[in-house]
Amino acid sequence: WGQQFSLAFSWSQHIHWVSTATHGSSSWFAKGLSPTVVLGAHSLSKQEPTNQTSEVEKFIPFSRFLSDYIPDDIMLIRQNPTKHRTRYQVTGWGATNPDLLNASDSLQEVTVTVICRKKICNSQRYCNHDPVITKDMVCAGNPRGQRDSCQGGGDSGGPFVCKGIFHAIVSWGHKCGITKKPGINILLTKKYQTWIKSKLAPSSTY
Repeated sequence: WGQQFSLAFSWSQHIHWVSTATHGSSSWFAKGLSPTVVLGAHSLSKQEPTNQTSEVEKFIPFSRFLSDYIPDDIMLIRQNPTKHRTRYQVTGWGATNPDLLNASDSLQEVTVTVICRKKICNSQRYCNHDPVITKDMVCAGNPRGQRDSCQGGGDSGGPFVCKGIFHAIVSWGHKCGITKKPGINILLTKKYQTWIKSKLAPSSTY
């Protein structure tokens, strides 16, 4: 049932795209709401270990759909591609004991899960002030704590990868492995890619 999503009812044809009915979805965006796509869920009320939550990047209703007219009731929704593959690897010499924060002697690796920015990282329980997590950042750890990058000793600045592909840089967090307080990573977005290319260009001056 991996193709079933909680957006009224919808199904996936592509790794980043979901198709659903327009009449039950477009009003959410018109009202400024931010629905999410949930993969791997069997229950709407329980948080299951198979759940993978993706933020919605954009939606495209069929061009001829009218709100009071049933034909052409179809739309496409693009998931944030960063959220689809939720399991990533972080490596570094950071602390393995959050109470001691001593650097590890040998290189460590931990598998972390991307966590919804809006529900967790931009809540007052996390930051205790105005939200500071932007679209250039991604939250990752374990919803129950324990698995996380750690600032003590040497995880900061390390790679955040999936299947050997570099996606982000470990940046900061609230201690290490704390429940509902995952680590924050800087995504290699187009903004940063453009900056890197400009600095690596032969004619660039530093």
